[in-house]
Amino acid sequence: MEIANMLFYEAMRTFVGPFLDLHYRFTAQGADNIPEEGAALIVCNHRSLLDPVVVAWSVERFVNFAEASYGFKIPVVKQISELAGAFPISIYGGSESDQNISKASELLARGELVGIFPEGVQSFFNPHRVSKIANFKTGFAKLALENRVPIVPVAVVPHEERELPKIPGFIVSAYVKVPGASDGLRLITYHGVTCRIGRPIDLSPFFDEPISKAVIDRIAGRIRRIVIKLYDGEDLDKHMTGETPFDFANGMV
Repeated sequence: MEIANMLFYEAMRTFVGPFLDLHYRFTAQGADNIPEEGAALIVCNHRSLLDPVVVAWSVERFVNFAEASYGFKIPVVKQISELAGAFPISIYGGSESDQNISKASELLARGELVGIFPEGVQSFFNPHRVSKIANFKTGFAKLALENRVPIVPVAVVPHEERELPKIPGFIVSAYVKVPGASDGLRLITYHGVTCRIGRPIDLSPFFDEPISKAVIDRIAGRIRRIVIKLYDGEDLDKHMTGETPFDFANGMV
């Protein structure tokens, strides 16, 4: 985190945040689950461009958000993202994605919070799917294991969703190269939204295992199940308030 990023971030929280809160009616639950210090990886569902704003409003600490790299090609969005301390992450994989993950590792090594949305843009192109939470890309699990940091599962839960006018396909496909981009998309906004922050997941039981695809997939799948439960308001006594213990390492989530 650079001083300029922190000042901009806090200025937005202080001066713009209350107006957004008044309009969108933000509610935070489980905010005390965020570690007061030290590195952690926040993993959140993603249905709206508002999601980073909701998380930033709900978490007192500075969050370094990973943002889809196409956003850094859009004028104004690029400048705001850079000022807020966000860093690009490729949605296409490959060497560019590896470099982006290295940036996240550097931040975690400095004891900072990193926020990531492992659904990518999939929910944006199919907002009416039966499952409100798309499959997670699994790179975040490897990132957490390699840096030996806890994962904080988070769910942004809208009270009501509203669709904005459709963005034409020729505009979308100029920036995003994924199937369905040429059909355009309708961005979603919220009217009333709750941010549920789950208990940090300690991955230390996995540290002595080789970081294999099987282990990564296992962790990513379990984290997704917890995020879904937070989204649906299920088992909050286990995953948010901590009243009931659970065994993440053995799949008892």
